[in-house]
Amino acid sequence: MYRTRRAVSNFFTGILLQIIMLLVGLFSTPLLLNWLGDNRYGAFRAASDWANYLLLLELGIGGSLMALLAKAVGIGDRQQIRLTLAVGIRAYLQIMAVMALVGVGLGLFITDLVPVPETLIGELQKGYWLGFLAIFLIPLAPFRLLADASQRSYFANTLLMFQSLLITAVTLFLARIGFGIPGQYLAVLLGNISFQLLMCWDGLRRYPDVFAAVLENKSHANIKKQLWQLNLPTLALNLSGQLSLFTDNIIISYSLNPAAVVPFFVTQRLAVLAQLQTQSIGNATWAALAELHAQGEQDKFNARLIELTRLVAVMGLAFMLAITVYNSYFVNLWVGIDRFGGNGVSILAACNGFLLGILSLWGWCFSGTGNVQKLVLPAMISTGVNLFVSLISTHLLGMIGPLLGTFVAFITIQIWWLPLLLRQVFGTPLKQLFFAVAKPLALGCPYGVVIWWVAKSHTPWGWFGLAAEVGITALMYLILAWLFVFNKDERSQWISRLHIV
Repeated sequence: MYRTRRAVSNFFTGILLQIIMLLVGLFSTPLLLNWLGDNRYGAFRAASDWANYLLLLELGIGGSLMALLAKAVGIGDRQQIRLTLAVGIRAYLQIMAVMALVGVGLGLFITDLVPVPETLIGELQKGYWLGFLAIFLIPLAPFRLLADASQRSYFANTLLMFQSLLITAVTLFLARIGFGIPGQYLAVLLGNISFQLLMCWDGLRRYPDVFAAVLENKSHANIKKQLWQLNLPTLALNLSGQLSLFTDNIIISYSLNPAAVVPFFVTQRLAVLAQLQTQSIGNATWAALAELHAQGEQDKFNARLIELTRLVAVMGLAFMLAITVYNSYFVNLWVGIDRFGGNGVSILAACNGFLLGILSLWGWCFSGTGNVQKLVLPAMISTGVNLFVSLISTHLLGMIGPLLGTFVAFITIQIWWLPLLLRQVFGTPLKQLFFAVAKPLALGCPYGVVIWWVAKSHTPWGWFGLAAEVGITALMYLILAWLFVFNKDERSQWISRLHIV
């Protein structure tokens, strides 16, 4: 029962976080584009994606540390949790030193990697060095991992809401008074400082002597060995994910121009937010699945995994179908139709968001149980396919290129390889897993054709009309799925869980 309550708390705070981010984005993005201009805004986003590559120097420690913390939490060993957390802090102190050195080198070439007009070179350099200071917060990262492993993501989500509002308020203020790119970096830095310090405070309330344990090196040997055994496959997986998901803006900026990042970004914005909603189901439940695995309850593990896969597929289609057919109207009202990247970008972003929600859930089964090495080979092959197709198709087809690369990699590699691994490692029945995705799709495809025709036959009336039509479109699919995708027993189980909550 407590697993259900915490999972639901994690999920709904995740939804609330995304709603706040959506509303904040709707309000702030047009203002930022007006006050900064497309070149400044696009350069800031592209340079931020380059800086994200510094996170690879984490060397996969985050994923391996989270798996060890989840195991310690699952068996209820408080001393083991304390020591594991201390080992993580020591490891991140070492990582911080390496990141700082590499970050200095990246800063020297950032204006070559993100080509901007000569008038913006100084702004981009100053902004980068402000953002560079966030590296010194890295040793506090284990406290966020502890909250997730303890099924307390709802606390982190609450702090992220505060962080989002703080960053937005500061970015708008600094952009309005003319601080340009440095103002954007400064706002993000202040938000990161507040979030990390509050996460640290939460962790120290539960384990007040953890910093003392950092100095107890002799008692760390076994945990340290396990940490570094898991880190290499996690590093390979992180590298694959970074190259697959965070190169899109870089490819667009370098192949086209920084200003082209703006329509590419805004056209995907709704789909990305919806994708985060479906991923939040996995984020909210992976620790509970890891606990079932640690306790040897494999049948219950697989039953929950299939239920969650069906739920992610249904929620993903409800969101993505509604967003795809109304996205051009949304962008037009938000920032103007001249910044709409086209229906191709919109459709591919929705397809990728749907697939990523399912693949993310399946991936958590391995990452959360210490089997992350199983994901390395398919992830690396998928990344190679993604980059190859992205570069070629961007050159030939323009803005849809990076999204097409991601889609091809998902359907040719990931979507069939991960189920085989689930059967191999956890004994997951493939037939049930297949129908958990196929039944929602069989309902969603004809429904999508109908709502596309309805949406294109008229123009929604302003923001309220658009919100009403999107909401009704998503709700109608959920009702149909409740009647035709879930059977009577499944409906009874979900009703029972809602009553518990």
